[in-house]
Amino acid sequence: MQKTHKIILMLDSSRAADRGMIRGIMDYATQRGSWSFYRHSPLFLKAPFSPSKQDDLLARLRSLDADGIIGYLPSSRKLQQLLIQHRFPAVTIPLKKLIPGIVNVLQDPAIGALGARHLRDQGFEHFAFCGQDNYWSQVRQEGFTDYLKTYHIRPLLFCDTLSRTSIETRQQRLCQWLQSLPKPIGIMTCNDEKSMELVEACREAGLHIPDEIAILGVDNDEMICGLSHPPLSSIELNFQQVGYKAAETLDLMIYRKKDKYDDLVFMPMGMVTRQSTDIRAIHDEDVAEAIRFIHNNAKRDIRVEDVVNATAISVRSLQLRFKKIVGRGISQHIRMIRIQQLAHQIIHSNQPISVIAMELDFHDINHVSRIFRREMGISPLEYRKKFRL
Repeated sequence: MQKTHKIILMLDSSRAADRGMIRGIMDYATQRGSWSFYRHSPLFLKAPFSPSKQDDLLARLRSLDADGIIGYLPSSRKLQQLLIQHRFPAVTIPLKKLIPGIVNVLQDPAIGALGARHLRDQGFEHFAFCGQDNYWSQVRQEGFTDYLKTYHIRPLLFCDTLSRTSIETRQQRLCQWLQSLPKPIGIMTCNDEKSMELVEACREAGLHIPDEIAILGVDNDEMICGLSHPPLSSIELNFQQVGYKAAETLDLMIYRKKDKYDDLVFMPMGMVTRQSTDIRAIHDEDVAEAIRFIHNNAKRDIRVEDVVNATAISVRSLQLRFKKIVGRGISQHIRMIRIQQLAHQIIHSNQPISVIAMELDFHDINHVSRIFRREMGISPLEYRKKFRL
């Protein structure tokens, strides 16, 4: 009879990101058919133990007869050394820094780069990043700043140290920072929770979203994004896929199948745009109307002339102004937005890719595959395999 493995989950089910990981872990466990789970706060492993009795901590784990851990590990150096020394299977989501010798779930700087690209596409000239003093926020910030650096743009930065300062004091600092920024400005935050804090701070400071300040978060926590006023744009990540891979890796570790295991990576799956980054921030109303028309009609085969007809100016004038503000031609922008629609459907629908393409008014699957590869770097099928379980 196959042994039932007991896994400690140190994840916060109140957060959409962690719930996504848990879904992926459960998917793997269902296939495996022999796992049970304990849910614990990281404080379970943070309780004091005697340095002279290094087995105290392991005894705490073994009191549950646990076979492995997935989640947030305390930053205790002793804990980390014990887990490595005893080869206790663990997959960690680092909070402050990476833990050598343990499988880490890494952040891809492409998350920040995608945010910067989105805000730049909206026509903003000023940019900022609002983050926290931790590993995953710093990597997202680096991706954001590095992308803008290629355009000789230096974003303004705000870092919440999450110290013992009162919530009121921290919110006051945030209000003062927002008031000091040039307007209009596009701000990327480290996650949706931080975006919500910015919305509250903007309300207190009398600043308008998105006319003066556009806000873009990460995680696509639909409850947070939907409850916000206005609703928040956010970058969607591959939480469920990483959860599945974390469980799969832990399973290999339990059976000592390999000597070395690869780290896992949170990657951006795409952008979910809502009112907090609305294109009204573009000063040229004709260009703003053109972009609005493209976004609203991206599920059908629109042409440049359709976009021009939605405005009140000539083809040449709109082309020149569009290229100057957006940085690409109208046809290029149509293609990019339509391919983004296709990419979103590919990973959120079980239908064949050819059927999805037809529903989005793409007539030649071979032609659209070539365009998709040019825009996304991989084929539609490779994209589906990469981001779906």
